[in-house]
Amino acid sequence: MNRSVVVHALPELTDPEAREIVISDIHGNLAVYQQLLKKCRYRHGVDRLILAGDLVEKGPENLALLRFVMEQVRTGNVWCLMGNCDFTAKNVLFSYRLPFLRSVITSRQSLIMEMAEALGIDPAGMEMDEFCHRIRQAFLPELQFLADLPHVLVSPDRIYAHAAIMDEEHFGSDFREVMTTPFFLHTDKQFSKPVVVGHMPVSEYRNRVIDFSPVFDPARNIWSIDGGNVVKRSGQLNAVIFQGRNVTTVSADDLEQAVVLKDTDPGVQIPFAMSWNHRDISVLDHAGEQSLVHSDWLRRSFWVPDAFLQSGSVSEYTNYRMPAQAGERVSVVLRCQDQVLVKHNSILGWMEAEALALPESEDNDTEQEPDGM
Repeated sequence: MNRSVVVHALPELTDPEAREIVISDIHGNLAVYQQLLKKCRYRHGVDRLILAGDLVEKGPENLALLRFVMEQVRTGNVWCLMGNCDFTAKNVLFSYRLPFLRSVITSRQSLIMEMAEALGIDPAGMEMDEFCHRIRQAFLPELQFLADLPHVLVSPDRIYAHAAIMDEEHFGSDFREVMTTPFFLHTDKQFSKPVVVGHMPVSEYRNRVIDFSPVFDPARNIWSIDGGNVVKRSGQLNAVIFQGRNVTTVSADDLEQAVVLKDTDPGVQIPFAMSWNHRDISVLDHAGEQSLVHSDWLRRSFWVPDAFLQSGSVSEYTNYRMPAQAGERVSVVLRCQDQVLVKHNSILGWMEAEALALPESEDNDTEQEPDGM
């Protein structure tokens, strides 16, 4: 298999009213993607829309999302990049790394499994070569669309990749570098032209207050925009909109909404947060529905609701108390007795339940994390 980095050049936008809208890591979440386009006031065929990889896998409507995007590409100024999750299409097309493919598609919500369900076949009872052959026969256009996606897009003003680039001339020596390199913002690379990437949820860069909004590092000239949509229960889908020198951001999620009933001001705080990449803890004690844990990474012990404990780890937890004003709306992430974990202006924090007009239902889904190729 050719492992060189495929690069496509984008023409200059000639319409002064046109915007360049960038979204990454949709992960098969068609409803939230459509919601975000509406919030962006996206004009199909006028604005240039760039989807920076991981179109599919892990979300609820992978096949429907893929076909929706294919139609957008066919009829409008829409450009897509290949992400590491989209690479499953190549695994099927070329019968490549079949044991890995089997383990991936049977362990998560998957585009390939949606295709299999539509055909009434199950990889558990088949040889993977035969399974891939059946999928190729029925879904060749969809698989080929993903397999043909480039790894880097270069416009006159910016460079786009799913995870990273190694330099501004050759971008990388292997497509894996541009699709899977973690913590791009923590590298020492600097660029003359802005580089926009997804792949790594931006919350992983925060260890005080968990914030899902896009991050721009002016010293390195890098935008990181993955809001953890689908892979984190409190995540969101982000869009960064470029128009001339103006940059705006918009986000959408599918969390339930609550209305703040009274002003809340927690005062001075010393917050901390547990990220997925530093999630290991040891349990010291337990009382009621909470556990006392110790994090070597944070160098501290703290009580945490048991809802955040999973196999010796704590992730996406913060002690931050959310300030808010009466009448504002917040996204409800998790309820723990008289406390509610909410997201407000892309930031995660706790509020008293009595300060909120809460919806009746509750969603306590656990988070997932992106896989490598």
